[in-house]
Parts: sequence; C-alpha cells; structure tokens
Amino acid sequence: MSKYYKNSSSGENKVINFCAEKLIREANNYFIHFRDYNTALDRVSKALSLEPVKIKALILKGEILFCMDKEKESLEYFDMAINADPYSVEAYGSKAGTLDVLGKQQEALDCCQKAFESMSSKDAHLLPSLYDQKIAILLRLKKYEEARTALKKCVISLPEEDSNYLISCYEDLIESSYKKKQKKFEMLKRIQLKLVN
Repeated sequence: MSKYYKNSSSGENKVINFCAEKLIREANNYFIHFRDYNTALDRVSKALSLEPVKIKALILKGEILFCMDKEKESLEYFDMAINADPYSVEAYGSKAGTLDVLGKQQEALDCCQKAFESMSSKDAHLLPSLYDQKIAILLRLKKYEEARTALKKCVISLPEEDSNYLISCYEDLIESSYKKKQKKFEMLKRIQLKLVN
C-alpha cells in the first residue's frame, strides 16, 4: 500500500505516498552522504513523477542540479516549490544561494528577506544559515551598515553558540570594510572641498 491518510495538526487529512517518501529519502542519502548526484537526481525525479508538487522533492532536485552546475535549472525547481508553497523558507533560502552564485546579489537579498518574512517556529533551524547568507550577500553588495545590523539581530535571535560563530566569521570583516568605506568617503569630501576652494 503506497498511500496512507494521516490526520495533520490542522485537522486536515493528508495523503502520504510512501513510495515517493522512500525515493526522496534515498535521493537525499545519495546526495548528502555519497555525493552521487546522478543517482540522487534519478531517485528524486521518480519521486516527483509520483507526486509532482512535493515541496521537499522540488527543493532537493533544485539543490542537486545546483551541485551539478546547472544553476538556471535549479532556479526553476526552487520557483516551482515557491509557487506551490509561497511560505517555503527553505525554497527561498536555496533560491537566494543560487542567485548569489549567479552574481544576482540584489535578487538573492530579496529572496533572503522573503525567507525571513516567511519564518515560523518549524523553520527555526534554518535561521543560522539564513543570517549567514544574508550577511555574506550584504558584504558583497558593500552594504556594511546593513550587514552590521543583521549581525546584531542574529545575536538577539540565535542561540549563543550560533551567534558567536557568526560574529567570529563576520565582525572583523564588517568593521574593517566599514572603516575603509568611511576613509574613502572622508577622502572624497576633502577632494571636493579642495576643488570648491
């Protein structure tokens, strides 16, 4: 028997396709543990043939394609996941990472923001990686003040171990970049004053 009805927390009955779930687990194992992207892709594609709108399968296929250097194809699967669930924090986060790699930092930052806006308690485990991603993108965009603010927010929002790790990764980089930007700004002001006089 491949389908089972389960009473969800919302009181709705959900259909679970055990064959699709098994294929997704296998795909995840081949992807994560063995780095066998072709087998993982085969398994997740089979799962999607059984359940075409399975969010975790769409995201997993996008992530596999990303690792196979098929970034544009991976974006299609992240978009499918977002279309199926406009509050999928994981889909927005994965899409943001892909856009960042493609050099589309502003779009990546917008996806990060949507992920933060969609955050619920069930997604709390994704917060450290989202803050990491957001701060890295802000630094690439040279938005040092915003990166500093995001780092401060992570201290409030994350467990101490996670926030300490992010602070150790980014605090010195943010501060030195911010100071360099301020020096350039001051130098530019002095040059402008000399030109005016």
